[in-house]
Amino acid sequence: MTPRATKSIESRLFWIGAGLVLAGSILAGLAFGFRNGLSFLSGGALGAINLLWLRHALNAAFESPKRPRRMALAGFFLRLLLIPLVLYVMIRFLFWGTPAAVAGLAVFYCSVFVEGVLGALDIRSSQHGRAQ
Repeated sequence: MTPRATKSIESRLFWIGAGLVLAGSILAGLAFGFRNGLSFLSGGALGAINLLWLRHALNAAFESPKRPRRMALAGFFLRLLLIPLVLYVMIRFLFWGTPAAVAGLAVFYCSVFVEGVLGALDIRSSQHGRAQ
């Protein structure tokens, strides 16, 4: 896969995730109140930051020969540890809706599933068009 194709997929994942989080935030806000809508949005923002940090860590690990692999691995695990820590801080100190924040985080990653389904439908439609 070319770097250009990778950036295209990353961009689509980000925008699909952002759209899902925005729609979920509006629905949560209308159904459960402003604080829960804001919590959903903050959980989605945490998911987006996590995806961007993951991309940066992977690029640093595979594209930069100057950076030691152990440092890249440490950054990767630090990112994984910070997710529950940030959720805990949001839950404990901000008094926002806990389920909404966790749902926002999870919904952002549903963009991977949506992209996979859209890709499968695109492949099937192009194969179906060639068969006729």
